[in-house]
Amino acid sequence: MQKPFDQIQLHAISKAAQAEMQDKLDNLSKPIKGLGQLERLADKLAGIQETTDLKIDKRICLVYCADHGIVSEAVSATSEPLSNVLSANVAEGHACVNALAMRNRCEVKVFDIGLAGGYQTTKMVNEKIQRGTKNMLTSDAMSRQDAVKSIQTGYDNAKQAIADGNQLLLLGEVGLGNTSASSAIVSTMLALPVDDVVDKGSDISVKQFEYKKQVIKDILTARRPDKADPLGVLSKVGGFEIGATVGTMIAGAEVGVPVIMDGFISDAAAVLAKAFYPDITGHLIASHLSGEKGAQRVLDYLDLKPLLQLGMAVGEGSGAVVALALIDDIQSVLVNMNTLQDLNFEYEN
Repeated sequence: MQKPFDQIQLHAISKAAQAEMQDKLDNLSKPIKGLGQLERLADKLAGIQETTDLKIDKRICLVYCADHGIVSEAVSATSEPLSNVLSANVAEGHACVNALAMRNRCEVKVFDIGLAGGYQTTKMVNEKIQRGTKNMLTSDAMSRQDAVKSIQTGYDNAKQAIADGNQLLLLGEVGLGNTSASSAIVSTMLALPVDDVVDKGSDISVKQFEYKKQVIKDILTARRPDKADPLGVLSKVGGFEIGATVGTMIAGAEVGVPVIMDGFISDAAAVLAKAFYPDITGHLIASHLSGEKGAQRVLDYLDLKPLLQLGMAVGEGSGAVVALALIDDIQSVLVNMNTLQDLNFEYEN
């Protein structure tokens, strides 16, 4: 096992490398700041990696799979056994994230961190903590010990991925009921009304959506999670895959490896990660804006601007993988464009 996740020091963001990267971009044969957010992306990557020679060739998407006991309250469009099928499909390489990962030269590694049932594949890493969380309407989702274990498992997996030479860490998840857990986390940590956070998640009816919101309100009343205690929030209303995602973020931030978030589940994990390490958002890249209602509020809180706004709601890490194309694009600009000196030209300020 690696060192405990709560006893690390974050890698410093290099302001000097960021400034050097912007100078490099400004000196290319294009209008100053002409590539907009792509230039900000390059600056951020440079600051994390402490260099203008970006290291992005080896990348991996870590997909954490777990079930949530709250699905017994009919807050999802489907039932727990489907997550076993979906997780196995990702592990076997046939899901949306796999198709996108093939195009974007990204490895996908799948972990059972808490699926309720079994599966028929040998390609999923079995790190099951429990067979799903408990129904958080009637009890805490997990013990504090299991909350620690979930974060530590994600931390250890990410450190191993980094030791294997991966230069970018991408986040993915599969788990029925996880938008309910994520909504409860976000509502608690940002002190937002449930109605401002909760969305449909899976394709549920209007009636079921209204019921889902009421269930989450009842959960928060019953569990009374305290935003000053992020581990307590995870244990009371979280999920095993959310904890593992937190741990992966912390591991990347410890050693200066950029972490590319996916959708609302990783948004919620980032809020918890920030509670543990306030400066961690400097190491996180928001791939896209989730269709969930609370997503924009979370990214505003984290001071992160999403690279894409495509209305995606697939999960699995699909949005994170799509964002790799933009990272490859700015890398190609840095490597292949000529400079203003090559053209014997200079823009006037």
